[in-house]
Amino acid sequence: MIDVTTWTVHATREPSPHFIAAMDRRWRDGLQCAQEHKDGPAHTASPCAWRQCPLHALALLHVDRAAHKRRLRTQYFGSGDCTATGHGFTPMSDLIPGDMYGPESLEVAHTGSRSPLAAAIEAAKSDPGLLAVTVITESQFVDIDTFDEHSGQLLRPAMHGAVLPFVYASADETEDDAWEREDLLRANGYSTYTLDATVMGEDPHAAHSNLAILMEDVLDEIAHLKVDASARIVSHASLWPLIVVRAPETWNPARVATRSQSHH
Repeated sequence: MIDVTTWTVHATREPSPHFIAAMDRRWRDGLQCAQEHKDGPAHTASPCAWRQCPLHALALLHVDRAAHKRRLRTQYFGSGDCTATGHGFTPMSDLIPGDMYGPESLEVAHTGSRSPLAAAIEAAKSDPGLLAVTVITESQFVDIDTFDEHSGQLLRPAMHGAVLPFVYASADETEDDAWEREDLLRANGYSTYTLDATVMGEDPHAAHSNLAILMEDVLDEIAHLKVDASARIVSHASLWPLIVVRAPETWNPARVATRSQSHH
């Protein structure tokens, strides 16, 4: 059994409009800076998706906000390799000046050719205090070579840490596609939350607010899973929360990775 007091439900929910606006600026400025960095000399460019991909950067920003207030130790897992010597400080280190915890370094692990979700699950199994976060595509999730390694049932809430996958879904998908994916994810140990990121261009502050509230629900659900498992009142296999993000093709992590490779 682990000390479940690490995983707590938090009463404060939605950030203030002022903080939401600051988060949006931080997200956009970070992507612009990454683009300028990528377009610079080849020896300075870094293909790290957590800097260059809109979906990765959005997930990192919001996970960090929700995890920071709960003091959860978080690590972000991405596929491929990265030439950067470090990933700088967390977004909240910039957005909360004078934070009592001081600037905190961003913990990123690149998994090469291995599935980042499989690596995240393995890390959570070995560290009961870790929240392991990753972003993958639906096709990567269902890959026949790694599908079993992606099972949420590999994690036991009372003994292990937690994994939080973000899964990219095309904004053009049909309702039948969405239902088929929902059944597949549930069968593999996940309950799904869906974010429509297509509204980011029309009302970015509303999109950020929706994701902020969603993150509160997700981390509260993880806390409840752990408390219930510790109290041995769970009568069925646990379903870990997973966030499906419907977004334009330009947000597709696989496409971003291909562009980065061709740039080099």
